Amino acid sequence: MLISNMRFSLLTYNLKLNKAAENTLELLKKYKPDIICLQEMQTDDKNLKSIENAGYLLADYSISFIRRGKIFGVTTFYKPNTFSIIKSNSFNLPTNFYQIISFVLHGNKKPRTVLKSQLVHKETKKVIDLYNIHLSPFATNQLRTKQIKNTLNDMSLNNKNAVIIAGDFNYPYGRKRFEEQIKEYKLKEATNNINFTLEKRIMRNLTIKLKLDYILYKKLKLLSNEKINNFNKSDHFPIISTFSF
Repeated sequence: MLISNMRFSLLTYNLKLNKAAENTLELLKKYKPDIICLQEMQTDDKNLKSIENAGYLLADYSISFIRRGKIFGVTTFYKPNTFSIIKSNSFNLPTNFYQIISFVLHGNKKPRTVLKSQLVHKETKKVIDLYNIHLSPFATNQLRTKQIKNTLNDMSLNNKNAVIIAGDFNYPYGRKRFEEQIKEYKLKEATNNINFTLEKRIMRNLTIKLKLDYILYKKLKLLSNEKINNFNKSDHFPIISTFSF
């Protein structure tokens, strides 16, 4: 079988409260990813349809938080000529005191979730367990470590399916424990070649750069990984990885 028939690409992008939604359509037109994992997307019909109109199907979405009466979440889309879907579901992540207070103040009683979609690659009939993730931004690494552990525990070490975990991990420092978790679950990092995925100016002459976005995988071959620099409607950079079975 030709490797061109076995390869596919995945794009992950934090839309910064949907501000980069229009940017995303330009990205899709230029890079044509087979799978899209978006975070902080406004999950109303208009926004979901805009991606579907670009030639994609919605796998599912899951609410992450409510801000000023608008609902934002993680959303996963796929190209119907490359993949079909078996099922999709979400599960809750551990919370902290800040989030509990936020639930009370904003009326959002739903904790952060991970969106899991099982996709079948039409050419090879291989199944991918895909996790679209957006961990808590206002938290310690202790909580995020628990949230990652919660996600990884959903995986079976004996599972024959390929696995991809992509999204905004909000893990800005202290990578040692994170790397131990990756190794424990036999995952690899596609984003090793990237030093930072967020760039934000907080004062006139002060810019912070953090690595918050990751793509992890197993039982796949990584062909390429790229941080896309010329789409700047969000403080996060879109990342696209190409894999083969």
